[in-house]
Amino acid sequence: MGGWRGGSTGIPAAAPTVDVTGTWRGSVTQAGFGTSTQTLNAVGTGASVSGTYSSVNGTGSVNETVSANTLTFTISPTGCTGTITGIGAVVTNQAGITNVGATFSGAYVCNGTTYDGTGTGNLVKQ
Repeated sequence: MGGWRGGSTGIPAAAPTVDVTGTWRGSVTQAGFGTSTQTLNAVGTGASVSGTYSSVNGTGSVNETVSANTLTFTISPTGCTGTITGIGAVVTNQAGITNVGATFSGAYVCNGTTYDGTGTGNLVKQ
């Protein structure tokens, strides 16, 4: 994570322009599971944030990096191997509602079954 973006290009990541800490809730659609409501609790300061998520499909941990209003993240489902990675844009509308629209992909194995972690989500800051 180290605050650098773009690998070896040496371009520093932009400072966060949004605060992603707190509770987020919304709709997530994942291949093989359909659409469900998911809750994310995020803590941290600056560009590095971590947290937990929960839904009817399971729980897990999330590690996030924030650059300007862009959020990149890695999800690790509890009790499984493999990760899901994604990216989203955090936006506050004229009514003051902050949401993140994200896309993600990856695969993970739980109890001997491989799951496709591809999907989209739209979470609203509570």
